[in-house]
Amino acid sequence: MIDPLTLDAKSLCLHPAELSNAEARALTFLLPLSEDYPGIACWFVQKVVPGVRQGTRLLLPVERDGMMVGLGIAKHEADERKICTVRVAPSHAGRGIGVRLFDGLLKWLDDDRPHLTVSAAKLPQFERIFDYYGFDVTSAHEGLYVPSVTELGYNDPAVLPISTSLTSVGTGTARREPLQA
Repeated sequence: MIDPLTLDAKSLCLHPAELSNAEARALTFLLPLSEDYPGIACWFVQKVVPGVRQGTRLLLPVERDGMMVGLGIAKHEADERKICTVRVAPSHAGRGIGVRLFDGLLKWLDDDRPHLTVSAAKLPQFERIFDYYGFDVTSAHEGLYVPSVTELGYNDPAVLPISTSLTSVGTGTARREPLQA
């Protein structure tokens, strides 16, 4: 596992800034998503950390036996309410952690229809929970985070037509702003 505290400032795209222990643990937990979301460390350090400190973003960790097994990140700004990231450790999938995270994020956002995106490749991991909450696919963007990978938007504030059949797209991770937003 990578320790974000040992990465140099250039690796994290920061001007020297210190991460709290909670922020460092959250970043370490998110790093496995970097293949699906290149630049996740920069996004976390440049967008999430300042937002958490200003109160416009929430880090919602779930721990079991002192180990982080789930993490949700949300953004609540005047013009946007968004579930940015939800990750559950594969060893804890199917144990209700995702529902717990979504419930906590929705409550904090005070919105039952926030915007979110998910890679089409990961949709099967999230389809049940999206159906449970009644989230609607409202857009599809190819290459948003990774070339040739479709990112599906849910509950978009500005609805765009979907040009790709959902049965023909691959699948990704519930996810954040333009990564790096």
